[in-house]
Amino acid sequence: MTTETEAKAPLRRWLMVAEVSPMSVLKVTLALSLVAFVAWLIAVAVLYVACEVAGVWDSLNALIGGIGGDGIGFGLVMSLAVLMGAVMVVINTLLAPVLALVYNAVVHFVGGVEYSAE
Repeated sequence: MTTETEAKAPLRRWLMVAEVSPMSVLKVTLALSLVAFVAWLIAVAVLYVACEVAGVWDSLNALIGGIGGDGIGFGLVMSLAVLMGAVMVVINTLLAPVLALVYNAVVHFVGGVEYSAE
């Protein structure tokens, strides 16, 4: 006979991810990459403002101006950040489904990722 506590205890099972859909991995990776892209742009803007307050850009622009180049401004920094972020979004989004295919191929040899569920 089981006690009331044993009857209410959740059943815990070990499950294994045997296969992942490359298309679902692509969708999730694209969404997460876009969130990371926005976070990246916010971080670059905050760091630019912090360097501006500290006088880093004035010193750097004086040095660059002495050599004969154009100064570094907010537009240039953010343009480069957008370019780098967009490249990373594309690379991450295209690489993730390829890695899902690799996972699907390897899982047959070594087993999948195991997790417990209640």
